[in-house]
Amino acid sequence: MTSIRIYEPDLMYRRGFNGFYRHFLSALVENMGARVTDDPRPLLRMIKPREHESCWVEWNGALVFFDMSDHVHLFDLDALKRCSVYFKANLHRGIARRVFIENDLMACESKLSSFLFFSEGLEDFERDARRRRFWSMDRPKYDVCCIMGVYENLVRDGHRSPFECGEEPMTPASYHFWVRWHVVQALKQEGIPGYYRLTSRGNRSLEDGVSVFGNLSRRQFSRRISDGQITVVSTLPHALFPWKASESFTLGRPILIEQAPLTETPAPFMPLAGEHFLELLPGMGEIDGLVPLSDPASYRVLARIPMAHFRERVVWLRSVLAGHARLAEMGAACRKFAERAYDKKTVAEYICSEVEKRI
Repeated sequence: MTSIRIYEPDLMYRRGFNGFYRHFLSALVENMGARVTDDPRPLLRMIKPREHESCWVEWNGALVFFDMSDHVHLFDLDALKRCSVYFKANLHRGIARRVFIENDLMACESKLSSFLFFSEGLEDFERDARRRRFWSMDRPKYDVCCIMGVYENLVRDGHRSPFECGEEPMTPASYHFWVRWHVVQALKQEGIPGYYRLTSRGNRSLEDGVSVFGNLSRRQFSRRISDGQITVVSTLPHALFPWKASESFTLGRPILIEQAPLTETPAPFMPLAGEHFLELLPGMGEIDGLVPLSDPASYRVLARIPMAHFRERVVWLRSVLAGHARLAEMGAACRKFAERAYDKKTVAEYICSEVEKRI
């Protein structure tokens, strides 16, 4: 019989921007008979160069580590040495190999397995989807739902966009804000009906009611997604699927992303291009395997996108959105995908399979 112990049981109840443990840990409890333990975690949480989101599970005496950092180049190397299996939610194997080579840890490469970010509230979104279908409310009212969080308000603060001004430096922080800003502006300027909102991610000092607004409640957020034909989900500069993708799929809505992720999504959870998602700005950049890891360009997409290209691609999108039948078919496919992929039995089986390959 498999013996599974979960360290730090409070992680299963954590809410907010780092509540991504809830779904997969409860999947192990409900499907694998995992138990919680009050024993201290095998190693203290890494806090330098920044606090590193992670958790530990003991599996038949072997230690399994879940790295939930959204920084592709950051690994807890002490945990890597200690564990038998190392799940990373933001895995690019090329970057991982460079990190392991630089730290003389190539012998640990076989421990590595890809993982993903699960929304903390998937069960809530599943309930919303069932209710809307039961009451025949599942009918889009506009084309796009475009709600994206930002960490800065560079418009209010008078900064210039590096996409418009070539002399402006392109940093991960500036890219994060400006790519979202220009996508919103391009969609609005083309007159595409939608709900548009850049949110502060809880940092009220950013909110000016013009460029950046406050967060929506979970229920408001769910309703806005359901009221659109397609949900805009930003994948740049991180080059990954954020958990908003799973929420949109659960509600039966395909997603529009800038670019397909360059990080690895495990096969059971990988959506299909053209069936579950569309790309607005395909092929606009890649993680550079030649740039030193000390340079953010080595682990972020920092391509300068011509302003004309935003406009051209939004014109293309308008023609796609006119095909309501196709969008409805994609929505139905997303709902089926979510029912299978995010089912806790699927999640538990994936973790079990990956662990048993390695211990």
